[in-house]
Amino acid sequence: MKTKYFEYITVYLSVFLVCVFVGIIGRLVLLEKGADQYTAGVFFWISTGFGVLMFAILSLFLNDLAERLVNRFLKAKKNESPESHIPNENLEKIEEELQDALITPGLSGNKNSAIDIQQLREERQNAARNQKQARIDTAIRYAQQEFALYVSDDDLKQLGKNIIIYAEDINFEKIKPVKVKDLSNLDLYHFGWNIWNCFKVSRQDRAAQFLKLTFADALKDVEENSIKTHLKDDEQKGLIKIIEDFTDF
Repeated sequence: MKTKYFEYITVYLSVFLVCVFVGIIGRLVLLEKGADQYTAGVFFWISTGFGVLMFAILSLFLNDLAERLVNRFLKAKKNESPESHIPNENLEKIEEELQDALITPGLSGNKNSAIDIQQLREERQNAARNQKQARIDTAIRYAQQEFALYVSDDDLKQLGKNIIIYAEDINFEKIKPVKVKDLSNLDLYHFGWNIWNCFKVSRQDRAAQFLKLTFADALKDVEENSIKTHLKDDEQKGLIKIIEDFTDF
């Protein structure tokens, strides 16, 4: 420690003497040029102090730069392969042990990867089911709102069941008819188009068939093809209007 302090004193004292020497030379030059003693003296102290200050600043930056270079060099040395210090006869043993040790983790990693894929697949399936169920709930809520005044309570429940059959793509043989009052065919067409638009699970032919079977009595004289071609007629006429977006439901 004492040696280190002595080195610091030697370095800074040498710098100070050099700065003083430069200041003296500058003072003499000013005197020769005709400057007065006061101005020459001020220049001497300013130049000396400035020289010491510049050295201190440079030494700080240089020390920091040197430390970074040394640390990088030491890291590079640490990252060097130690194989050159291991006898050749032991290298083969070490490689065999490492290879054996890597076999089990590799198998475990494959299992974990398979589990992750299966878990991801289940999550996506659950998300799709939840999204579909949300649409079904929306459609039933919409139907109850539109038909509450025009069908009985039992028929309103049956209408919800028919909507589930349509959404789940179940055989239409399980659909039971619903009786309505005070609604025109145009209202029923609009309702059918809205249900199709809510799910969009099939072509509009299936939506027309759904209407024909659900409102069998009201649409008994209308063919399915005719129903399909009139689903979106006069969009804003009638008691039931065409709905493009079910976000509000």
